[in-house]
Order: sequence, then structure tokens, then C-alpha cells
Amino acid sequence: MFLSTTAYLYATMKEAAFGIFLVGLVLGVNGFVNVGMIHFFRSSVGTAPKPSKLRATFFFIICTQVLALAQLGAISIWAIALLSTGLSPDWISAVRLSASSYTTLGDFPGVLPDGWHLIPAFIAFSGLFSFSWAASSTISMVNSLNHYLDTSKDSIDESVS
Repeated sequence: MFLSTTAYLYATMKEAAFGIFLVGLVLGVNGFVNVGMIHFFRSSVGTAPKPSKLRATFFFIICTQVLALAQLGAISIWAIALLSTGLSPDWISAVRLSASSYTTLGDFPGVLPDGWHLIPAFIAFSGLFSFSWAASSTISMVNSLNHYLDTSKDSIDESVS
């Protein structure tokens, strides 16, 4: 069955608005977490009077784990949206479709209703941008960690000599 041009445009616009809104929501949440973790890491590690490699490494691990949890949170946001709009029949299917699309693998054969077949592409866009932003945040923290550890090494060398 073919839809009229007007009905097709309406369905596409509705799907695009839904997808763009959720991409923005996911990126907003991830951005808040990414910026917060970089700030937390730099302020926690950089304020120690005596540099500690163990403390710096511990905070780095904690911050990267929070970044990973933010990715799981984003998958959950998509799953909640799919479930609450009736696009997915149950929580497990919604999570599997969201996770599969978010990681851009797209191998979950979930069935979406007619007029909603672009949603996995929007999920993939949000996952791609979120992963790259988290990777960039991690690299920024690694640079800060390396700088801190180099400073720590210099202060230990000075105290020995």
C-alpha cells in the first residue's frame, strides 16, 4: 500500500522531528557528563599539594567509567522513547534495538511500524557523535593525566636531589 505524497511527508516529518529531538537530548546529556567529568578530573587531580600517581590514576578510571555509564544512559533514553511511543513492544526489544543501532552495528532485526524506519539511523547518529565526544574527552583527560604525572615525576626528582 502506497501513501499519498502528503501523508508520506507528514510521516517523514514526524519521524524526523522525533529523531532530531532525541539526538539533541542524548547529545545534551552526554555533553553535560563529558564536560563535567573533564572538569571534575582536572580539579580533583590538579589540586593535590603532593602529586600522587595512584590518586590520579584512580580518578581517571572513575571518570572513564562514568563516561561509559553515560553511553548506557543514552541507550536507555532511546529505549524509553521507543517503548513510551509504542514503537517497541517491550523493554528488552527496545534496549536491543537501541543498543544495536547506537553502536552503529544495526544487526538487531527489530520490526518498527511503517513510517518509523529512519529511527535506527537517528540512534546511530547520536551514538556515533556521543562515542566520538566521549573518546575526545578521554583523550583530553589522558593529556591532563600525562601532564600531571610528568609534573609529579619532576617534583619527585627535585625532592630527591
